[in-house]
Amino acid sequence: MHISEAYEHEPILPYQPEDTCPINSCNKTVSQCVEVSAPVTLTPTAVVGNISTACQSAPEVTCVTNNQDNSVTVTVTQRICVSIPIRFGVEKADDDPKITCADGKCVRCGD
Repeated sequence: MHISEAYEHEPILPYQPEDTCPINSCNKTVSQCVEVSAPVTLTPTAVVGNISTACQSAPEVTCVTNNQDNSVTVTVTQRICVSIPIRFGVEKADDDPKITCADGKCVRCGD
């Protein structure tokens, strides 16, 4: 039942001071503070597409001879442009809203 359904069938009577109430009855308005929560869970998504590479300029080559002159180390350095397409997003999952009494936590409703 929705909160507003409680009032759809019978109109709320206006507040009347005690001295104007009909004999053997009176109308009162009460308030109750409630806490309502609506949990939403967010989960990140990331999908990596096909990665592509492209060489940039010519490679650099260095050659270093070791101290005993019995070996050399050749290092080839190539600048490469790497393109990585990524699609970011967020998925949500909402749970049922909750309502609980807020006993002793409210001063007055409407303040």
